[in-house]
Amino acid sequence: MQSIRWIDSLRTQTWACLTIIYLRYLLGGAYVYAGWGKALGGRFMPQTPVTLLPGDPLSIGVFFEVLFRTGLWWQSLGAGQVLAGALLLTQRFAALGAVAYLPISVCIFLITLSMAFHGTPVLTGLMLLGNLALLGWSYRQLSPLLLPNRNRSTTVVVDADQLGRPGWWEGIGGLLLLTSLSFGNRTGPLLWGGLCLALGGVGLLGFWWLRRPLARR
Repeated sequence: MQSIRWIDSLRTQTWACLTIIYLRYLLGGAYVYAGWGKALGGRFMPQTPVTLLPGDPLSIGVFFEVLFRTGLWWQSLGAGQVLAGALLLTQRFAALGAVAYLPISVCIFLITLSMAFHGTPVLTGLMLLGNLALLGWSYRQLSPLLLPNRNRSTTVVVDADQLGRPGWWEGIGGLLLLTSLSFGNRTGPLLWGGLCLALGGVGLLGFWWLRRPLARR
């Protein structure tokens, strides 16, 4: 544990905490936006005829169509994305969200590699790295999970990383969650992205305002 105590020093830095807060917003919002349509039973891509002869390469359209036609599995995948993303957006349960996020992000990254998606493995790889960064950031909360199943007593002390304003960041996360859910099956990506950026800006401006000394207000 000593080798990663530098993470504790980062948790005392405002810039580092803001980076983590917004990384949670970014990954969480993207998963809710991408997963909600699946959870509702919608397609990820336009309908594609499933015709595949022996020896034919598996196209991306056919791949997603087959996944869509699994029904319950497809909806469960979407629900898992929404749950993991929502937990990250809450900030309060972000460590649990990072754990729930990991198996899904690994699977999606491997799928994009296997299917040779053009450029997409870079994006999904960055999302996986971001997920790993969040897990490392929460190593103190997660460290008891790695202890052997034996009688022992352990105390975990974790300093909050919401810069003294947990309610503010949780509120912004709630608005981002509602915004992402309101777009259904990935409709209006530019509008969704613009609204999320606006909410992120409001978060920073509001945080700056709340931090001002009372004497200067």
